[in-house]
Amino acid sequence: MKKFLIIAMALVMGFLAVTMIGGVPAQAETDEVPKKGISFLANGTGKVSIDPDIAYLTVGVTVERDKAADAMADNNELMAAVLEAIKATGLAEEDIKTSRLNLEVVYDYSGSNRVLKGYAARNSLALTIRDLEKIADVIDATVEAGATDISSLYFDKENRDEAYDQALALAVERATTKVNVLAKAAGVDAELFPRTISEGGVQIYYPAARDMAMEEAAAGVPIVPGQIEITANVSVEFSTVE
Repeated sequence: MKKFLIIAMALVMGFLAVTMIGGVPAQAETDEVPKKGISFLANGTGKVSIDPDIAYLTVGVTVERDKAADAMADNNELMAAVLEAIKATGLAEEDIKTSRLNLEVVYDYSGSNRVLKGYAARNSLALTIRDLEKIADVIDATVEAGATDISSLYFDKENRDEAYDQALALAVERATTKVNVLAKAAGVDAELFPRTISEGGVQIYYPAARDMAMEEAAAGVPIVPGQIEITANVSVEFSTVE
């Protein structure tokens, strides 16, 4: 009888132990289940327009001669004069770089067979102009010195970070407004909490670059830089549960 009671008590204690041990995790799992809420997703765009503070210009010299050596020699002489004229306008040496240097064979295709006409030597310089007031002076100086090619004038902002940050803030503000509109339209009258905000990239619109004819350059055509437009995009998610 005593042995039977001992076995019975052992079984009861074991059952209680299993119940207590098994019950705790079950309660913990219930607590970890996230609360359900309503989520709203929206995209936002922000745009900022800024004035450029830097310009890029390509100037060059093209010379055609019967002999390759003569074409290169005359080209070098003209380019040396152009380079000296550019430096005289105040451009720093680090803002003057050779962008193209080549020698090409020139043929005449007017007849039934191609005929060798000579050789064309081309040399171009890429200029960075940090004072926009000097653009006209640089163009005038290069033309007077013998430049035959003026092209690819375009403008930029040397540091666009501040403008992009402003556009980014406007994009977030717009996306947040759209979320509130969605919530109101859905009849949700609860506080919304931000869950995710993702940057969607930047788009930059530059004023159109110009390839100036030599007649325009020599005539001193007015130059209007225009503005640079910076666009930021974001995606946001808000929820009724924090």
